[in-house]
Amino acid sequence: MGIAVLAPVPASILKSAIETCVTAGRVAFGSKVWNVFDKATTEYGKGIPVLICPTGRKDDPDELCPSVGYVNFRSLYLGTVQAVAGRHPNPDVRPSATISDTDDWDFFWEVSNLHKLAKQDQIAITDLISEGNGKPLTKSYPLYRPILVTASFL
Repeated sequence: MGIAVLAPVPASILKSAIETCVTAGRVAFGSKVWNVFDKATTEYGKGIPVLICPTGRKDDPDELCPSVGYVNFRSLYLGTVQAVAGRHPNPDVRPSATISDTDDWDFFWEVSNLHKLAKQDQIAITDLISEGNGKPLTKSYPLYRPILVTASFL
């Protein structure tokens, strides 16, 4: 069994997140859920997979996320960066679609190698097990924040 971070990311920013990752070599997403990323860093280290489930599919102008209940994107965890006045200290690693004067994040989690999975490589949420729970997630699992998951294929 391997471990990964399963994270919701708004579908509306994924195109610019991929572009940022290509240009800057990494991309940063804001968060206030410190415990998940602290545990990922201290217990599992950098380089673990990050599985991304797009949220807000109705606001998906690029139609990047056609499958509900599936992980559509994958990346590698690089670690966290503390926010400065709610913003990332290096705005070049933030998706352009997220840059605003209203950023109010506690920290940012960074990934590299962000890419969309081919349809045949998409991962069903039901193939993932919530760490510490031992039960597979349901197709309608309410993914409101990042969580740690395990799976035999990780």
